[in-house]
Order: sequence, then C-alpha cells, then structure tokens
Amino acid sequence: MGPVDIFITQIGDPLRLILLAGVIALQPRLEDRLGRIPTLAAGLVLVALLIPLLLPNGNVWFLVAAVIGLVTNAIQMGLLLGIWTLVRRFKH
Repeated sequence: MGPVDIFITQIGDPLRLILLAGVIALQPRLEDRLGRIPTLAAGLVLVALLIPLLLPNGNVWFLVAAVIGLVTNAIQMGLLLGIWTLVRRFKH
C-alpha cells in the first residue's frame, strides 16, 4: 500500500473525523488553561498516533501511518475549524 492509498484511506475514515470533531468541541474548555493552539496541536497529534496504535494495518509501518495521519488530520481539522467558525458566527 503506497502513501497515496494510505492518505485516501485516512481522509475518508469516519473515526478520525469524529475524534477531531471531539477535540474541537472540547477545546474551549481547555483554552483558558492551555491556550488554543497547544490544545488543538495536542489533539491533532493524539489522533494521528492513537488510530495506528489501536487499529494497526499489517501492510503499513506505524511511523508512516502516523506521519501521513498528521497531514490528514491537519487538513481535516482546518476544514472542521472553518465550519465550526461559520456556525458560531451565524449562531450569534
């Protein structure tokens, strides 16, 4: 399985999206203690490392899956933060 196949698999992973949405939803509670950027970065790294540890793929090395997961998470978190910001703006 090549890096592009891994990326496509990870970008469509619903568990990854749910975990990142949870990180974004819980971030305001931790923002006053830790700040916004460190909280989101820690969640991004946690999800990137957690999924390959819990659901290993025998064909892919852990570090390769984790690095591609970081890229995938950054893209997905950017999109989710954009949606979250729009929802909060139109809500108020």
